[in-house]
Amino acid sequence: MSEVQGTLEFSVELHKFHNVDLFQRGFYQIRAALKVSPRVPHRFSDLPPGIDIFSSAGVYDGSVFSRIFQILYRNEEIAVNDCMIFKVHLLLDGERLEEALSEVDFQLKLDLHFTDNEQQ
Repeated sequence: MSEVQGTLEFSVELHKFHNVDLFQRGFYQIRAALKVSPRVPHRFSDLPPGIDIFSSAGVYDGSVFSRIFQILYRNEEIAVNDCMIFKVHLLLDGERLEEALSEVDFQLKLDLHFTDNEQQ
């Protein structure tokens, strides 16, 4: 059995947030996490030092979060303009590569979080 290491890169671009009807005015941020099926050997890698793709965002506890934005009104549209990049390194069976890759399950989880201040 030959093993092949592959790297997949996922980019999530957040352009706009449209507030349909939140109950509380205030400051919010979008948090994203990428989940990979545990039956496939994998690891996540960080970006090289010195590269900052987030305007005022960051990484915390395995999640990536957008810059903080303020929501004041119902049906308001806010420009978020953030990008989140996930790099996943996989170890796959080289003899059945296409089948092994199709068995990998990726799930992107997006959450909207309220924060009580405008700074992180």
